[in-house]
Amino acid sequence: MTTDTTDTAELDALLRDCVARGTASVVRARHAVNLPMLDLWADALGDPNPVYRDASAAAATGRAGIVAPPTMIQAWTMPSLPALAATLSQVPGYAPYLDGETPTGTASDNPTAAAHRLLTAHGYAARAATRCRQEYHREARIGDHLTCESALTTVSARKRTALGPGYFVTTRMTFRDQDGAKVATVDWTVLCFRTPERQPPVAAAPDTRAEPPRPTTASGRTCRPLTAAPQVGDRTPVTTIPITPTFVIATAFATQDFYAAHHDADWTRTSLHRPGIFTNILATTGLVGGVVTDWAGPATRLLEVDLRLLAPNHTGDTLALDGVVTAVRGNDLELRVTGTNSLGPHVQAGVRAHLPA
Repeated sequence: MTTDTTDTAELDALLRDCVARGTASVVRARHAVNLPMLDLWADALGDPNPVYRDASAAAATGRAGIVAPPTMIQAWTMPSLPALAATLSQVPGYAPYLDGETPTGTASDNPTAAAHRLLTAHGYAARAATRCRQEYHREARIGDHLTCESALTTVSARKRTALGPGYFVTTRMTFRDQDGAKVATVDWTVLCFRTPERQPPVAAAPDTRAEPPRPTTASGRTCRPLTAAPQVGDRTPVTTIPITPTFVIATAFATQDFYAAHHDADWTRTSLHRPGIFTNILATTGLVGGVVTDWAGPATRLLEVDLRLLAPNHTGDTLALDGVVTAVRGNDLELRVTGTNSLGPHVQAGVRAHLPA
């Protein structure tokens, strides 16, 4: 990735103005934290942690009741399908939700939305999340009704990337409960890019293999307490995830992400020049957190997950994840978690966690 020297002075000035506004937008989750959504998320990701489903198991770890997976935090305030249709009307399949009307792209007080509209209008219409840093102040509980305050923090200069030329847009999201207390802080970076005009669509590779079952709690993942105090250099077991169409679509919908690249293979091939649909960053975040909680046990409290995405997870591939302990400070520890597939590294992440005494 390098800085592009193309003259984009006018667009860059408009984007800097969006950042300078400093205005935050606030969205209230449509629903309170609820067990059906937790079940859907845990089923889709194959996460066996009982504190996300079982009140007695949660109580056994010192919690007051069932808690939401911390890595699920963004799912509660993701845009609804009609709201997404209003900003991505060029994507087939969203039109029925627009009542036949085309968004006009009128001005908004939301600087993040304004920056995305500007980039789309200048041809940078494709989107790919590239980094997510989630810091957890407390675990969300059943009945919490969350709000998300979003503020545009940075827009990069135009960069040359493997996907095409584009801009990295970073937003700071602060999640609060119904009493105004902080639950999580998220720094979210999206690449807004222009797909190369001369690049032909990538044909889907024939796959004669039977689709393996998507991972569930019966696939070998377990969540059991550690039998010895963790030490620097300790490694987690390897978690292997077959990237099937079912897994990609189920995890996208469980995280409330309706972007077509995670469910519409034809659109992804023709519009993004990718060989097919691929997992979203929220699924990867959940899997990274699961590497740690599977290994350290249900009493583990995640404090932070900071990850970068590299090669995508396309259907037909397999993702292998594992972690290594890099620091131990009392009951707090840090791990480096990596995931690879046939294309190479998919994710590199740092995780902080707390293990109650």
